[in-house]
Amino acid sequence: MTTQDTGFGGSSFSFMWSETALSAMRKMRALGLNDFDALMVPGHLWHDELDTVARRTLASSLREEGIRIESLNLPALDHNLASCVPEARAYAVDLFTRAMQLGADLGAQAVVAVPGRVSGLFAPPQQQSEDWLAASLEALLKVAERLDQKIYVESHPQTPIPTVDKIERFLARITHPLLQVAYDVSNAEFVAEDQVDALRRLAPRLGQVHLSDGTRTSWRHDRVGLGTVDFVAIQRTLREIGFAGVQVLEIIGSTPLPDIEASLAALERPVRR
Repeated sequence: MTTQDTGFGGSSFSFMWSETALSAMRKMRALGLNDFDALMVPGHLWHDELDTVARRTLASSLREEGIRIESLNLPALDHNLASCVPEARAYAVDLFTRAMQLGADLGAQAVVAVPGRVSGLFAPPQQQSEDWLAASLEALLKVAERLDQKIYVESHPQTPIPTVDKIERFLARITHPLLQVAYDVSNAEFVAEDQVDALRRLAPRLGQVHLSDGTRTSWRHDRVGLGTVDFVAIQRTLREIGFAGVQVLEIIGSTPLPDIEASLAALERPVRR
């Protein structure tokens, strides 16, 4: 099977504690995926573990094997672009700067950024969180311009902008073409969002779509068919809006390869609910 057979990308999320990103991408490539969202963690793929020679070697291997990295992705627990602490925001900006440099060295197009994290118990005032987030992203956009990288802010339930209403309003204040959205359908399902409406509204700024299943009562990233996400409607809408970006299968679990295979089968022959 080749990438032309599926047309989908893949996430290395489920492999990050067990093997390198290159090993994971090779296995997913054999299933017909390409244009990967590669997770950045030590031992899997990490900027400080790759000197100039190692980066060139890895980039050469990717080219020779026809493996394309679409984006790099930093786990959201290790940084906070919307923190109330200036030093924490500065660290997050520096970390994403290093990620973009690694991405540029490996031929990636973007970084995926969870746009901050806020407490579900007692969050800062909404406007203040958005101001902190905007300042961080404006700093990163200067780096993105220099390195020719995009920034995909991900729809995520634990951020200051978890829904399309808040994402759309926030993006109106930063109209930079390199700032786009990675829309996660399972995250959207968990916050009870109308995903068809959201995809239509975000179409002009939609850079990437993350596919996995979940429900409105359980925050999960299961294989397609185990939750309540309406993939028939999502695929139809993506065709209607002319989405030309990457649809990343972001299946998170202990059996990623069979789960990816099952998800591909379900997406090719969707079950109508």
